[in-house]
Amino acid sequence: MNKLFHYFLCPSSRFARIILIEKKIDFDLLIENFSDPTEDYLLKNPAGFFPVLNTSFNENIVGSLVIVEYLQNLMLPPTLMIKKNENEIRRLLFWFETNFKNEIIIPLLKEKVFKRFKKNSVPSSHVIRAARSNLKYHMQYFNYLIKEHDFFVDDNLSYVDLFYGASLTVLDYIDELNFFEFEKLKNLYSIVKSRPSFKKILADRIIGVNPHSDYLKLDY
Repeated sequence: MNKLFHYFLCPSSRFARIILIEKKIDFDLLIENFSDPTEDYLLKNPAGFFPVLNTSFNENIVGSLVIVEYLQNLMLPPTLMIKKNENEIRRLLFWFETNFKNEIIIPLLKEKVFKRFKKNSVPSSHVIRAARSNLKYHMQYFNYLIKEHDFFVDDNLSYVDLFYGASLTVLDYIDELNFFEFEKLKNLYSIVKSRPSFKKILADRIIGVNPHSDYLKLDY
């Protein structure tokens, strides 16, 4: 059986879970400590980042972008890497894996979630303001990219839209999601959030950190 080592509020972990479900691949879910991974996990991935897919052949596929390429080689439906746009899809996947996560999600998680469990630790309003400012910049860029299309790349659902949705569910959970009146981006989030592959992700709960009251609404 495949095993996915993940953390509930890691956007890359959520993305990996979503695409495994989309491709109808069975897997067991094993949670890891985001800030202090176990020794066993570090043997699989000494860098300590998330997620890791341990295949039924006991191979460790490390990181969401490598997991995408692994799944591509299996050639299972649905088609989420449109051939004529594959370079742009990979570019934007890297954007979500690095820029969006590191400039917005990780800082907000550290300040609003992880610091709750550290003694004498107070959230930094400066870091939170900077992350919110970064979010506005990224959403402006996404709005420019989507233009008249239904999805990020052309008019077909791709891996990018699912990573977008996975990332925004994390911001949604901690009540930091803001579309800045970009209606197309809001509509796209509602579309991908409504997919069956998101159902289990939306049911996740972090002990001591509850989502805001509108988190489960599909029509944002």
